[in-house]
Amino acid sequence: MKTAHSKSSCLRNLGRLPFNFIAMLAATALLPALAAAAGAAGEASSVESRLAALERQVEGLRAENSVLRERLGAGGEKNQPISVRPEGRETRISLGGLMQVQGEAGGAPDARYVGLSDRFLLRRMRVAVAGAFAEHMAFKFETDFGNASISNRAGASGQITDASITWTRYPALNLRTGQFKTPFGFEQLVSDPKTLFIERTLSNDRLTVGRQIGALACGELLGPALSYSVGAFNGSGTNNGGNDNGKYLTAGRLVSTICSASGGARAVRWTAAGNFFNTVDRGSFTGRRTGYGADSQFSWGPAQVGAEWLRNENHPVVGLPIEADGWYLYGTWLFSPRWQAVARYEAYDSNLATARTTTREWTLGFNYYLKGDDLKLALNYQLGRPPVPAPQAGRLLGRMQVTF
Repeated sequence: MKTAHSKSSCLRNLGRLPFNFIAMLAATALLPALAAAAGAAGEASSVESRLAALERQVEGLRAENSVLRERLGAGGEKNQPISVRPEGRETRISLGGLMQVQGEAGGAPDARYVGLSDRFLLRRMRVAVAGAFAEHMAFKFETDFGNASISNRAGASGQITDASITWTRYPALNLRTGQFKTPFGFEQLVSDPKTLFIERTLSNDRLTVGRQIGALACGELLGPALSYSVGAFNGSGTNNGGNDNGKYLTAGRLVSTICSASGGARAVRWTAAGNFFNTVDRGSFTGRRTGYGADSQFSWGPAQVGAEWLRNENHPVVGLPIEADGWYLYGTWLFSPRWQAVARYEAYDSNLATARTTTREWTLGFNYYLKGDDLKLALNYQLGRPPVPAPQAGRLLGRMQVTF
């Protein structure tokens, strides 16, 4: 009872207080709440200002990136990295090359080495650019700054080896124009970094017509089982834009894949081919030249054998006809992915109507593939018996090859 009386007494006393005093008490009680509300409003205003500042910084960074991109696209300042890009619209472009450094010692196993002493030479030093367009057009440009032949050469020089444009729309019909290898002679057509022997045969060097400027049609008639190449060329040789008599050298080749079966170490492949050329020349030789040839290659697992026969018939305007031919037989054995033994026997007769005009030659050696044909070491020993009175002689050849 005492407690209830005390509470009612307090209420009566509060009611007797002036209104101003009551309002002051209420304001005092509300001050903390008002301060908290004002603080929250100030904090919200501070967050908005920070976000606005961040947005201004992002816009500034975007502007700086735009300036940097423009500089890089225009080549950049002197301290910017240099970039190379094709000017055309190629779908594929590649830059590569071939380096073959060679050392030789010994005599002259055939006529090509007469007068040559022990030496080192830059056999081939090539740089090539190749590419293709989506419109079924491909191109190749290759130069050689090396010795480019077995004979001695003095001074630095360069020459074009291949420069061609090819239309590749249909597998059965490709059209090529420019300078490239003529379709005559299997060994001649093997790519230089993929040859099994350091030097090609004497028959190849004497009886084929090499690179020429002209036009070619090639393709597959029955898929990979039968392919062909036929073309017309100036007949004036490499890097010669003239035609000595206005008549074209014509050449053609037909290749048949008799058997082809994959199977790793038991893979089998057998091909056979025939080719020809015909030309009318005016110059050091004036008259008509005709060439024929046949070749075949067979591989089974690590073993490979092959043979080729070539023949030239020269009909000069003045004098008697001259017939020359040559042939070779080779075999290889791949002992491991890196070691390969090679052997070859060849014979070349410069005039079938004359006695003692035949050169016979053996080549023995090995290839060591550090990284396939891209990085290869080769060692060959050539032992030849040229026509008498030249004596039998041997020559040791070593080569280091890099393809990039």
